[in-house]
Amino acid sequence: QFVLSLFLSQQQTFISIHLRMEVEERADQPLPVMSTRRYLVQHAYGGDRTFFDFRGPEMESVGELFGAVSPVIESKSLKADSPFCYATFPSLEVAVKVAKRCMLVKNVHEIWGEGTTVEETLQTAKRYIQENQEHVAQYMDSEKSFVIRVFGFGRTISMKNQQQLIRSFTQLGWKAKVRLKGSDELFWIFLDYGPNVEENDSFKKVYFCRQISEGMRSKMRAYSLKTRPFIGPTSTCAELAFLMANQGKVRSGSLVLDPFVGTASLLVASAQLGAVCYGMDRDYTLLHSKRLKPKANKKDLFSNFQHYGLEKPEILCADNAYPPWCLREMFDAIICDPPYGVRAGARKTGYRKAHLGKKTGPITKEHAKDHIPSSVPYSVEDVMADLIDVSAQCLVIGGRLVYLLPTVGNFDPSMITPHPCLKFLSGSKQLLTGGYHRRCITMEKVKKWQEGMACIRRDPLRDSPIAWSDVKGHVINPHKGRNDKQENHQQQKRVEAKGGLESPVVKKSKPAGKRQRTD
Repeated sequence: QFVLSLFLSQQQTFISIHLRMEVEERADQPLPVMSTRRYLVQHAYGGDRTFFDFRGPEMESVGELFGAVSPVIESKSLKADSPFCYATFPSLEVAVKVAKRCMLVKNVHEIWGEGTTVEETLQTAKRYIQENQEHVAQYMDSEKSFVIRVFGFGRTISMKNQQQLIRSFTQLGWKAKVRLKGSDELFWIFLDYGPNVEENDSFKKVYFCRQISEGMRSKMRAYSLKTRPFIGPTSTCAELAFLMANQGKVRSGSLVLDPFVGTASLLVASAQLGAVCYGMDRDYTLLHSKRLKPKANKKDLFSNFQHYGLEKPEILCADNAYPPWCLREMFDAIICDPPYGVRAGARKTGYRKAHLGKKTGPITKEHAKDHIPSSVPYSVEDVMADLIDVSAQCLVIGGRLVYLLPTVGNFDPSMITPHPCLKFLSGSKQLLTGGYHRRCITMEKVKKWQEGMACIRRDPLRDSPIAWSDVKGHVINPHKGRNDKQENHQQQKRVEAKGGLESPVVKKSKPAGKRQRTD
């Protein structure tokens, strides 16, 4: 492993330097300069169980990747009850690049008019056309074709009302021809009612926009887990994998590591974006598909990359608790889904006797070649702390660590294990079955690692438990640790609140076993 890691590190250095030189050359090319414009972004809308909370961090990360000035999204316009928000970009070209890269973006539009009523929106559209005649003429010229469509968020607009709205906006002086299919330009009339509206409620906002680009959501079906030849019970869905790759600012030539590679779902998304991928996992049987599909005709995680026509990653059978890499700055991003004990238990390489404080003997020569190390329990806190320590040493300056973290109850960024080299950026949440959240933690390396730097670990005897210390116990048994007196006390409070009487909780005894039959 030492010789192989040394060879790979030298190969990575050559590839990394060569690709970064190409990226720097492309970055030096001047972009067309335009005044900063305001655009309307339409996101894919969903509730707490979707990735709706990820839209802000994703667009900010992708915007930085293409040279947009942060903040890209206006924070006041980013609301939980609306899929629309405002974003500013330095040029139309940058807006198109960001839109095509974001997974949660459905469309990005150039705003021509907006208001709280249709009449107000129509007046602002006329004013916009008068003030920007040179820019607008190329889309309303007689040589162009266009179509106007209507979309209502929170309510379905009848065909009769759609026709009335479209007729009102045909008064803007169009010279272009109407073409319902295959038109050159697509315009939208958006009516934002908000979620859970009643019949008599009116819309909150009206937008009249020109669509400039679609998002990246078309790739979600193409890279769905249903289309892959090799998956596992903990494979990450394509939507979340691309979201994490975007927050990691993965681009062509980036070196990406997944220290808990599993079935390589996260590396598939990074490889599709042009990254050079590396992964490792301590589960030998999983990497060789001997556990999940013993009769799968030698299908393994490499089959997924062959299925999509992607470059194969470099995979090592190793443990992140004892990383085989030369610990120096070489990776642009570390993206992973660490085991936290809900669906897959966390274990690391070690001897059970040594874990219990007993003496262990060395491995004999006859077993050294085919020896597979045993494993011991690996606490979630140690998993996260080791991951952060390895990331602080292996990431380049500006590189990002993106990983999933389960939390129970209230979450505070200060709960994240701190490290002097890493800066916390975001912690988007998704509600899962069982009452706990899965958060996507994004951290960026801001300081060069030096000898002696390490994350600050919690003292279990002095500090209070953190948000992910016992997620499995909360999911499987939410009332873990409550005795009969506490149950009686809670039930008595409920009875008093209702003003009635109820018998206390009595612990039922276990039924006796079957009596042995005698003849």
